[in-house]
Amino acid sequence: MAKKSGNFWASTVGHSLAHLQDGIDDVCKWGFKKMRCAGEKEMPKKKNNENKYVYGAKKLGKGAIGFLGNIGDSFYDKYSELKGDQKKS
Repeated sequence: MAKKSGNFWASTVGHSLAHLQDGIDDVCKWGFKKMRCAGEKEMPKKKNNENKYVYGAKKLGKGAIGFLGNIGDSFYDKYSELKGDQKKS
């Protein structure tokens, strides 16, 4: 699918942008994986002297981060599948 062009600068910029996009994708995959792992960790038990609203907010935040991590993993799984299908055709 690569097109040969005589313009060195256009080719260089295009390759640089592709590498940049790949790097951003790798960082996003890593971040989503960390979010999912953080959401799967066991929540510590509530201490007697701990504010119930703070504990509830922590619990909600943990669940939200885990949910976002699962969304990201699902996105990149499907994205990889679609890119593989696209290369075959």
